[in-house]
Amino acid sequence: MEPASIPPASFRWIDTDEDLAALTSTLSAKLDRGEFTRTFLDTEADSLHHYTEKLCLLQLAAGGEYFLIDPLKCGNLPLLFAVLDRSELWLHGADYDLTLLKRQCAWTPHRVHDTQIAARLTGHRAFGLAALVQHYCDIALCKSSQKADWSQRPLPEKMQAYAVDDVRYLGILVERLLAELDTGKRLPWFEQSCESLRQDVLGRTEKDRTDAWRISGSGNLRPKGLAMLKELWWWRDTTASEKDVPPFKVLNNQQLINLALEFQEEGKTTHPPRWRPKWRETFTAAVHRVRQSDPDTWPQRLKRNQRRSTDEERARIEQLCALREAKAGKLGIEPSLLGSRDTLTDMVLKGGTNGSEALMPWQKEVLGLE
Repeated sequence: MEPASIPPASFRWIDTDEDLAALTSTLSAKLDRGEFTRTFLDTEADSLHHYTEKLCLLQLAAGGEYFLIDPLKCGNLPLLFAVLDRSELWLHGADYDLTLLKRQCAWTPHRVHDTQIAARLTGHRAFGLAALVQHYCDIALCKSSQKADWSQRPLPEKMQAYAVDDVRYLGILVERLLAELDTGKRLPWFEQSCESLRQDVLGRTEKDRTDAWRISGSGNLRPKGLAMLKELWWWRDTTASEKDVPPFKVLNNQQLINLALEFQEEGKTTHPPRWRPKWRETFTAAVHRVRQSDPDTWPQRLKRNQRRSTDEERARIEQLCALREAKAGKLGIEPSLLGSRDTLTDMVLKGGTNGSEALMPWQKEVLGLE
């Protein structure tokens, strides 16, 4: 049977500080009266359409009502965050949203609950929002606006409906997933995993852009290729900034690696066809700068910080990974939820398994590493 499709939900559009203040006052009073305890939040940004990412929309469900809040117009968002910190806050796939909110608004919730984490811990392999809504509600979500430009105003009705749907069904998912977690005695796993995510986001710092050009695949290049990669990466960044487009719309990372490799092996670079004249001109100038540069100034490969493992350590790593696979199979969850291979490797190389800060208490318990 085909999943159902239902009409758009009604919502309130909040795009002034006055309306936001009124909303937060109302929600705060309802929290005081115990009319609801949970809030459901999502965000939209414009990273696929502009050079500098902006927070463009906040979707909120609370007390059976839905709100679309325009952060491009509302400046006093801390009012909203104060209310959310008083509630039991739920998101889906919270890593991206928390990272965006921290970077754009300097806010990280006091506590957070993630339905995606809950779904994975209950054994779901398809844990995207649309898949879970279809599974639990038999409703097909329209995802056509997923890659839209959320900075555009006015926001089309189709995109407004899409935005509301991102929080519309979270309450149902929460009830079902919490029941499954409780039945499987996995609520402590969930609570620890959500807090671990929150702490991870909280502890992140903005990366130094000095070596930002060392993208995936660059480790296989020699100095000649690295010199071209570095020059073209910064050329792409400048070009994207001037055009106000994401860097990947100028050249994607794989294209950069291919161009650097071509220069390294054949001494030439070939830009994509049908480029605008200015891009061809500045690209050619960037290539020329590398050709004229002194090889002694070319960047070198980075040395590995991690020491090589011994035969005994490699055997222990394989033993832990096999244990992880076996335990995960019995529990019906993905092995990575019990710790990534990198985590287990790092644990062994740093001198043992007990007391590792890299694993959560529930992971240590399941793996017998307490």
